[in-house]
Amino acid sequence: MLRTKSQLHTFVYALLVSIVLICSTIHLSAQVVPKLQPNDPANLIYISVIVSGVLAPPASFMLAVYSNKLLQVQQQLNDLATTDPLTGLLNRRSFEEFFSRECARCARTGQKASILLISLDSFEALNSKYGHNAGDVVLRNVAECLRTTMRYGTDEGARWSGKQFAVALTGTGATAATRAATRFRQRIEGLVISYANKDITVTASIAVVECRSDEDLKDTMKRAKLCLRQAKTHGKNKVITYPEDSQTAEAA
Repeated sequence: MLRTKSQLHTFVYALLVSIVLICSTIHLSAQVVPKLQPNDPANLIYISVIVSGVLAPPASFMLAVYSNKLLQVQQQLNDLATTDPLTGLLNRRSFEEFFSRECARCARTGQKASILLISLDSFEALNSKYGHNAGDVVLRNVAECLRTTMRYGTDEGARWSGKQFAVALTGTGATAATRAATRFRQRIEGLVISYANKDITVTASIAVVECRSDEDLKDTMKRAKLCLRQAKTHGKNKVITYPEDSQTAEAA
């Protein structure tokens, strides 16, 4: 959306520049030509209008192309600064900034917000068995699974660490977040990832934590890690909700 608006602004800017060039040329000609050709200034004015009309649009077009290239470079730099290069999700720093903004907004509006911390099960064993390239393929597929499962415009996902992902659910309390986490867990479990003529499957343990107004993301993640530890201890491939906010556990 931002990119589309920027391209539209560039086109309008180039069009305005073209109009300004034409008007400036006509105005300058009207001032200068009568002094150079007092007897017949009209011909030179007409010629200047024709020349400006021919030259201004290509000049504006070149300006638009150059501006669009600059927009592309800016977008690439922004992507490098805000996204994880392997998965295309937000990186940790950008997710922390998003979380801070959303928590502040929820505090103003009285909405709830929750965090899912998703950890792939036995990922180290997968890397040992199939290789790190296979692990990267799995991470990209899981990231795409998260992206297509999240609510557009409301939820936001990030690669939190090597095998962990974080998803922020805006306007969602612990009970609804637990249901959402179950969908994520089922979708991940249902993935069949092809690599080197082999089909790879993976499961995930998911912690659900409803955010508190009096804590930052670091403290929220501490509670989420307690839930993850419990999920890993009790057989993995589970959704565990922090007990003060909802049911103690949901084993799918």
